[in-house]
Amino acid sequence: MKKNIVTLILIIFCNSCLFSQNNAIVKAINENAFQLNNSDPNIDIDKDAKLDSIFNKVRIFGFGEATHGTKEFFNLKFKFFKYLVKNQGVRNFAIEASYANCIAINNYIKGQKNDPKELLKNIGFWIWNTQEVLELIEWMKKFNVDKIQSNQINFYGIDIMDCSNSAKIISEHLTENLYKNKTQYLDILSFYTIKNNTKYLNKNILKNHLIVMNELKEILKSSEVKNKELYISLQNSIIQYINLCIDYRQEIRDKEMSENINQILHFNGNESKIFIWAHNFHIKKNNITYTNDYAMGHFLKEKYGNEYYSLGFDFATGAFNAYSIKNKKIEIFSITEPMTKTSSKLFNESSFDSFFFRF
Repeated sequence: MKKNIVTLILIIFCNSCLFSQNNAIVKAINENAFQLNNSDPNIDIDKDAKLDSIFNKVRIFGFGEATHGTKEFFNLKFKFFKYLVKNQGVRNFAIEASYANCIAINNYIKGQKNDPKELLKNIGFWIWNTQEVLELIEWMKKFNVDKIQSNQINFYGIDIMDCSNSAKIISEHLTENLYKNKTQYLDILSFYTIKNNTKYLNKNILKNHLIVMNELKEILKSSEVKNKELYISLQNSIIQYINLCIDYRQEIRDKEMSENINQILHFNGNESKIFIWAHNFHIKKNNITYTNDYAMGHFLKEKYGNEYYSLGFDFATGAFNAYSIKNKKIEIFSITEPMTKTSSKLFNESSFDSFFFRF
């Protein structure tokens, strides 16, 4: 009986400590958080010394999302992106999509005529084919209209999950130009012009393809072709995809995405800044939760230190779109009550409906 009483007292004491600790965190949020009055991207965030003191020395802004299907996350990221463009000189936008699939969007926001709805259909992921992202790229296009090229926003894809369009563009380039051994290159590229076609290739074949594709990359680098940097980037995305097929780990994907950020910054100069639009798992500075692999944010933090800033998103209740594995289609899911023992529940106890809090 005595043991049970001691145990009960310890449990009560621990719960009391936890309650006090939670209260202290909520108090800190209420006193220090930056309140977001709305999620409407058409209402700008006013220039704010508190925000600028955080963002002034940042070069890489990683903005996440707890789900890929939450309207408010997209709208809030749009609001912050506009703020950073107008007040922090950000001119590069990177999204969790393949490099080649985003070229047409980049051309569109710089004045090339096209149907933006079709461009989003072809971006490769249903999660970006939304009204919110459509409005985002339309805003970019409008912003770029009266700007010189060096002051325009650039739109990049940094993911490596698909290289089919890269392979198609490189194949077309080889077909139209004289290259030694181009038949061999075209034969290998034909495996990659169809999405997910590599599941029929074993690792030895993939490793051989990797050797030849690296050889082609060096040939492209030494060529005098117009738009050489474009073709090198396309070829690099093919190489990254093959590497992922050989060793399919989340850390490989995230490491290569961080390398793509490095290349974008290198190409645009030492003063360039970039905004990353991806899932919380990718922008976080430590390990990816469900695999324990290093995330993209880890590699960026390791290289750039405090010049990399990550901002994760969370919510307590609400509805969101997600793919149902059971029903094999996109469905609406809802969380009606904050989940117990989570940061979501703790944040929900603050005085604000929506806020930005720096830890």
